Amino acid sequence: MANRSDQPWKIARMNKVTYALALGAGLLLSLAVPNAQASPIVQTLTPTLLSAAQFNSLFTASTTVLTSNYQFLNTSVPNGVVESQVFTGKSNTIASGLYAYAYQFGVNKVTDSTTGEATSVNSASMLFNSTPVVTSFTGKSASTYVVTNGQVGSINLPQAAPGSVIQTPSSIAWLPGTTTGSLTFQYLNANTSTGPLQAGAKSGTIIVISTQPFTQQYVSLQNPEPQTGYPKAYSPTVGTIAQIPAPEPATILAWTSVLAALGVGHRYRRNHTRV
Repeated sequence: MANRSDQPWKIARMNKVTYALALGAGLLLSLAVPNAQASPIVQTLTPTLLSAAQFNSLFTASTTVLTSNYQFLNTSVPNGVVESQVFTGKSNTIASGLYAYAYQFGVNKVTDSTTGEATSVNSASMLFNSTPVVTSFTGKSASTYVVTNGQVGSINLPQAAPGSVIQTPSSIAWLPGTTTGSLTFQYLNANTSTGPLQAGAKSGTIIVISTQPFTQQYVSLQNPEPQTGYPKAYSPTVGTIAQIPAPEPATILAWTSVLAALGVGHRYRRNHTRV
């Protein structure tokens, strides 16, 4: 008959072995799941309406308007223009210390020579080197605005395409990276049944708020035809990039495997500690 005095030592040793095996089993299961890592979360920036008068009471122009053409394949003249301008917050206002980046996308009345279809813009995307800043100029929290009832700076007044209305993006997406981020202004959107920015249109002026002074970045525009001419627009210099850590489903599954293995180990120990 075994000596009862050595039972605690054997149980402790068995517990350690079981725990190690459980951890190993869980980690092996987690390694079998690909890409068990968190990735940046795309944030949807919902613009708030801001009157030109209120904007002009908060900001003053710090650059002239930058007007830059773009072009798609199979068109003989520029397809349209990207206009951008930077504004600085006035002292003694809630905009003090901030920069406002204003953007407008225009589409010329151009026809694709191979399809006979009028040109259009599905979306526009660019590097934006600092996380947009949340403000409350209208009493609502927002980092992006659409200007109403007037003009800001030297950017053209919005213009509707023939037979349409003044268009603004159906969504604005902010994708944070490691050292920079990007903004995407989406017009064509099946989920909201909104079409592309049409020929003859000048979009509503979009404002994005930042704490960083300006540089210039290329703008990528999407159309069924490949882009051949790339415009530039104002963008912040490198600043803080916000990362919102969130586990992917693979990560959750991986750590669930570990916890499940530990649970098996716990039941095993409990069943074998009875003397």
